[in-house]
Amino acid sequence: MSRSDLSTLSRRVSRTATLDGGALIVDNGFSASDATFSIAVPNLRSTARAALLLTLQRHSLLVLSCKAGCFLGVVERVDEAQDFKISFLVKSQLT
Repeated sequence: MSRSDLSTLSRRVSRTATLDGGALIVDNGFSASDATFSIAVPNLRSTARAALLLTLQRHSLLVLSCKAGCFLGVVERVDEAQDFKISFLVKSQLT
């Protein structure tokens, strides 16, 4: 799990260039729902892999409990190019 990214700090910010060479920055604050977790699962056995994939296929919303807290969200994709990496989109923070 050391290659996982469980960062939750992200602000709703946009920047638009202005004609005078400056920029307009709009900051709409912080929301846990802007976080995307990248979860790396190394050395996954084939039976555990099959069970995990079946869970991800059958359930749209999942609860993720990790060191950053407890979150409700959905799995956007699974990448098996290097180990087993899950992209988890946070809907809300439960803790």
